Parts: sequence; structure tokens; C-alpha cells
Amino acid sequence: MKKILFFMFVALALTFVSCGDDDYAVDEAYEKAEITNVTVYNRAEGVMSDKTQIDSEAGTVMVTLKKDADITDLKMIATISAGATLTPGMAVGFQDYSTPRTYTVTSPGKTVVKQWTVTVIPAAN
Repeated sequence: MKKILFFMFVALALTFVSCGDDDYAVDEAYEKAEITNVTVYNRAEGVMSDKTQIDSEAGTVMVTLKKDADITDLKMIATISAGATLTPGMAVGFQDYSTPRTYTVTSPGKTVVKQWTVTVIPAAN
């Protein structure tokens, strides 16, 4: 019985020791906070983005919509740097993009934080 209790104690102790926080360094090549692509959808026709211009230095994204797209009912999906996070998230459903939106992209190691302004432009009729 003592052996069983001893082995249970050792197993429990190893469980706690192995659950410690591991410090790891993120490779500098991944410390980016970029938006590399944006696609805009609507409820009925699907993809509504016609042209996307991304200016990384200025931190701006300009999306021109296809003709007759409703700018007040769109869903946007962004492709960002590997491991980075985007706040606020874009996956909250269909939204009104008639005014520019500001998003923050944070690199995996949180050393690079970049503000992005996304502007959606209706197509010229």
C-alpha cells in the first residue's frame, strides 16, 4: 500500500512540475504586424471587393467594392502576419463600413504593434 501511495505522489509531483510556464523566444522573422490581404463579402452575392490597395508604411488598406455593393452590410476577412493577432476581430458578422475602421495588429511576441486604417470605397457608377 505504501508503494502505491509513493508512486501516486511521484506521479502527482511530476504533473505539477511539468506544467510550468515555458519561456520561448519568437523568431525575429515572425515579429511582424502586417495586413497582407483583405476580402469583403456581402450576404447575397459573395465576394464584393473589386480592388484592394495596401500601404504597409502608412498602415492603410483601401478596398474598392464592385458596382451596386451595399457598403452598410459587409463582412470583412483579413489575412495578417503569421501568429499575429487582430483587434477588434473582424469575425463579428456583417457590419457598416461607410466610415473608416481602425484595427490593431500585434506580432506573436508582442514586440510590434501596428495601427491599420481600413477604408471601404463604393464603386463609381
